[in-house]
Amino acid sequence: MSLKKVFVQEIYPYRFLVWLLGLNIPIFLVLSQFFERERSIEWTLASSAGLFYQGWIVTGFCFLMLTWVLRKYKASKLVVFSFLMPVWGVLFSNLFLGDEITVSVFVGTGLVAAGIYFVNLQHKKVK
Repeated sequence: MSLKKVFVQEIYPYRFLVWLLGLNIPIFLVLSQFFERERSIEWTLASSAGLFYQGWIVTGFCFLMLTWVLRKYKASKLVVFSFLMPVWGVLFSNLFLGDEITVSVFVGTGLVAAGIYFVNLQHKKVK
């Protein structure tokens, strides 16, 4: 078992996540006061919900899922799926914001899928 695999096996993801978010949020608040002094913070329901969703739900959920997946699979096999992030972003912007999906998006999605296929095909041949 590689050193990285051992590290992921022994990490306590929930504890790490609480420390990560618990330390970063106050640091970013202080930095925002320093670098964005002329702008005032307007705490609305929408901005608070967005901050909570992005900070705790998205970051927390993604970190916990990544830790869980890395315990089961090699990182070298999973990294190619990071190319799907822009595709998911476009699809979710269509679903939630009504953005138009054009032919070029479909072509790009097909190219991403083909790239993932060929990388995994090449990876199998190397073994």
